[in-house]
Amino acid sequence: MQNFANIEIAFIHRKAPLPSDFSYPEMPGGLTEKQVQKWQSRRVAFFLLTELFKKHHLDLDLLADMQRSPSGRTFVDSEQIDFNISHSGEWIAVIFSYSFAKLAVGIDIEHPQKIRRYHDLICHYGNAEEQNVLLANHSPILSNLAERFYLSWCLREAILKSQGVGIVKLSEVKHLPLEKQIFSAHCPKGKLHFVSELPFYLSYFYQQPQNMLLSEPLLYHWQNGQFQPIKCQSLVYDVN
Repeated sequence: MQNFANIEIAFIHRKAPLPSDFSYPEMPGGLTEKQVQKWQSRRVAFFLLTELFKKHHLDLDLLADMQRSPSGRTFVDSEQIDFNISHSGEWIAVIFSYSFAKLAVGIDIEHPQKIRRYHDLICHYGNAEEQNVLLANHSPILSNLAERFYLSWCLREAILKSQGVGIVKLSEVKHLPLEKQIFSAHCPKGKLHFVSELPFYLSYFYQQPQNMLLSEPLLYHWQNGQFQPIKCQSLVYDVN
């Protein structure tokens, strides 16, 4: 079988209008506002996956029979497909991999709703080299401490989510900002991207197959009834 690999990232607003022919179970009654938002997020995430499956002419019955790993990570019964979902605030994003052999992927988005204790958090889970660079007064990485915090947080989430590992392992990810390298026992060899130009911070990881150079993953915004290609600058890391 010929080697092929397609890795795509798509995002959508939680309240984006969906096609009238998209079928999804009705929202239950009596939900709280937070429960309504979760239902909306699940619905548009399923919609993005459906459209990505259609784009690659894949069996939609796989989506109807989605399963969960013991750690709660959602997957379909296919040796060629992997995906991961993230939602924050008003936004939902999916990373999707369809390839000759299953390539692990992970994604995290953060749509900040409040100011966090950036310095203290980086000190809590960051390795020494990372702290020295990200907390420096004149750091060469990004433009402010908030951006550097979300870089350090999102990259860890994306890597750990590729294997269904929780944030309890945050400090076990080693981040070398100047070398653009990340090391973790909780994911395979691959690449990680961080984007700060969108309405949210985005980080995504994808496994690098042996003896095959992957092309740059494609990024889409679902808008006006279709996938709209998006071009963004990103920080790119080698992982393991």
